[in-house]
Amino acid sequence: MADARDFTTSSSFADLVAASAAGDQRAWQVLVAKAERVVWKAVNMMTTDHEIRKDAFAATWLRLVERLDTIREPEKLPGWLATTATNEVRQILRNRNQQNTTVDWNAPPHALGTLLDEAPSAPTGDHERDLVASEMQRAVRAAFALLDEDCREILTVLVLSDPPVPYREASERLGRPVGALGPSRRRCLEKMRDVPGLSNWAD
Repeated sequence: MADARDFTTSSSFADLVAASAAGDQRAWQVLVAKAERVVWKAVNMMTTDHEIRKDAFAATWLRLVERLDTIREPEKLPGWLATTATNEVRQILRNRNQQNTTVDWNAPPHALGTLLDEAPSAPTGDHERDLVASEMQRAVRAAFALLDEDCREILTVLVLSDPPVPYREASERLGRPVGALGPSRRRCLEKMRDVPGLSNWAD
């Protein structure tokens, strides 16, 4: 295992998880920095509610703290975090008995695949550009929220996970044959494109 002084975001998940489980605060800080983008991507796809996002983000890391000692395959942690974050948002929404699907459908054309992969970023200083980007992301999040449970799970594993989940692992997690994953991913993305207002957006 790497020395604590050497921990960086280039350190392996195995080293970071082991050190964090042993109580190394530096390793934990680096682990969060290395994987937080995955969690933000997942929660941002599920809701536009800022408070729900923050609560789900925090709850996801709490779940990880609770399970640090039981993680057997730390290199698969990004996929686990994405799935856990998605589930946390769903639980909060169920508890609040609400689903945020309000959207402005006047967003200009944009690459759907790019939007699905965007993480939250600081404002660019270009107010009009930031506003357009925000509206486009809101439209895609709303379309994602309208998908059926199967498609949300498929896209969470096959699109939102960072780094990508290998198809063999995705097959086990989703309970689907490897050969069916590609067609399932395309089918779910097509469902998103069929949502009014997204039909002209290209992948």
